[in-house]
Amino acid sequence: MHYTLNESQTRYNLIDPLIEKAGWNLNDRTQVGFEIPIDGYEVAAVNGITDYVLMRENGEVLAVVEAKRTKRDAKVAKEQVYKYILAIEKKQSFRPFAFMTNGEEIYFWDTLNYPERLVAGFYTREDLNRLLYLQQNKLPLSSVKIKDNITNRSYQAEAIRRICENVEQTKKRKSLLVMATGTGKTRTTMSLIDVFIRARQAQRVLFLADRDSLVDQALNDGFKEFLPDEARERIRSMTLRKATKLKPPVCWFLLYKR
Repeated sequence: MHYTLNESQTRYNLIDPLIEKAGWNLNDRTQVGFEIPIDGYEVAAVNGITDYVLMRENGEVLAVVEAKRTKRDAKVAKEQVYKYILAIEKKQSFRPFAFMTNGEEIYFWDTLNYPERLVAGFYTREDLNRLLYLQQNKLPLSSVKIKDNITNRSYQAEAIRRICENVEQTKKRKSLLVMATGTGKTRTTMSLIDVFIRARQAQRVLFLADRDSLVDQALNDGFKEFLPDEARERIRSMTLRKATKLKPPVCWFLLYKR
């Protein structure tokens, strides 16, 4: 028999352990705040209590976590959490991120850039600080010149610009690029990564491949040749847990075995 947990039980039994798993100390009030009143802020009709706030080292709120009981759609908290982060923004130097969860699903929402999306877990303080840095320091992708020494064919440049436009104009995080053999897929990918890094819209990149030869090609004909100054680390799915303890490079090369 499966029992539905109420909100308090969901928080204690499911959400608290997930937050701790992301490295947050629930007993440290400089890291995590509980049931923080949102009143007195200069936003109309905002009164309530946040379930959790995840805080920066200086005490500013990095993210608000809104919890619902199991079996209730986590996204029903969307309007509520949005009002909270707008209110908190009035009292600090930036708008916080948002999480919505029912203990079984977790949605992350960067309201300034992208729609909410399902994620595997809560983000660490380092992750949120990194995302905040990118948010505050990014340049328009269209302002970054594509390097001719990486890609110099017109269709490659057009493909890169179309992806950049898709990200910036439609706020979509996913793009599909299909290119025939010999048209420079590796070069185009390296050039696209270079644009995102120089625009400060990415600091870490995960390159996935299902064959050793493709990983070798990306490493030797891609990063080593065109982005030699960027740190990189090769990992395999069976050693992912061990590899993620290493100092994070700009690019992970993850090989999935079929």
